[in-house]
Amino acid sequence: MKHLYKLNIILLTVFTFIGCNVDDDDAITVLPVKELTASLVNQGDIIGVSDDATSYDLVISFSEDLPSYSSIEYSLDGGATTISSASTGDNTLVIPVAFDPSDNFHDISLSDFIVVNAAARNYTTSLTGNTSVRVMRQGFFSAKMTWEGNQDLDLDLDEMTSSWGWSGNTLDSSAGITNVEIVSGILADGNYALWVIEWPFNTFSNPVDINFDIVTAGGNFSFAIDAQEAGWQLWLTKTTDGDGNVSYTMYTEDPS
Repeated sequence: MKHLYKLNIILLTVFTFIGCNVDDDDAITVLPVKELTASLVNQGDIIGVSDDATSYDLVISFSEDLPSYSSIEYSLDGGATTISSASTGDNTLVIPVAFDPSDNFHDISLSDFIVVNAAARNYTTSLTGNTSVRVMRQGFFSAKMTWEGNQDLDLDLDEMTSSWGWSGNTLDSSAGITNVEIVSGILADGNYALWVIEWPFNTFSNPVDINFDIVTAGGNFSFAIDAQEAGWQLWLTKTTDGDGNVSYTMYTEDPS
């Protein structure tokens, strides 16, 4: 009986010691999740660059300084995905876009914002705002004309005077055999017009419904015109402000 009594005392001491250890454990701390976002600094659909530009630095902005092993995935002109890496502590990332003399614009599409082991490091990442942008020469202008029917229409892009007469200068012509004609050019500030004729009559054999889809550094425009006779069908004025922002005024009737 004496030995059993001593054993009970020893067991009681062990359990008491273990119970104290459990009660004294520190509380578990859950670290807050940090949200990191990336966005284009210029949130417009089109960024205009000078007509003689050879490159442009597209800037990505982050909501706070980046942790290590961070990057942006993007595609250029629909090509393969490219990874551009940022350094620890950066809050911006520059994507250089090269412009060859024959390049009028480039399309950049952001596809992913990556922080390696983000979940384990308590980060969530996302792209905000526009994820695609077109970087375009300020003077670039393109007009696509389409129509229904079997009339063979041709299209000219003409430079106009300040009083809306023809200056005698045709910047581009399109005289194909399909129902699509496209003209383009690098335009200085001034007045221009789109001239439409039917081959081989130099007039219209019948009135025709024409659609113009226009792409510029000032935005994209669409017009549906009920053309009754050959001649200028759309007039436009291009202006550029001191900050390089391009704007267009379009007219479906002769502004003179």
